[in-house]
Amino acid sequence: MEKETMRQAFNAFLKMYFDSCREVYESLDLKELKEGQFKYLKALDQAGSLTMSELAAQFNLSKPTVSEIVKKFEDTGVVKRKRCNDDNRVINITLTKRGELLAKTNRLESDLALEKIKSRLSETEIEQLVKLFNKIGQV
Repeated sequence: MEKETMRQAFNAFLKMYFDSCREVYESLDLKELKEGQFKYLKALDQAGSLTMSELAAQFNLSKPTVSEIVKKFEDTGVVKRKRCNDDNRVINITLTKRGELLAKTNRLESDLALEKIKSRLSETEIEQLVKLFNKIGQV
């Protein structure tokens, strides 16, 4: 098989997947957030709560950068800040319900893409695809 044919088929698959991602983002009204920012939400989701300093250290960011990110998240209703009772200088960041949902967008994206695949392939083709994905994904 020609490399160009493979490339076009692979790009068609990626387009379907990224279209699914965009559909999820649009349904959740995520225009104000950039895709690269979801890693911060996921970190907060896994930790339950992080301080500004912990978030900065985890992603090797400056504190002003983290403040800017958290401010944008707070403005869009995905996080809330709370000062530590023991030390007013320490700010804890937690996700809101909307933030928790957004932190799990990868799962929503995958679910939508899989539904599209299931609607277009037979059960035998799906089994073959799973075997191929597993083979490609092996290290």
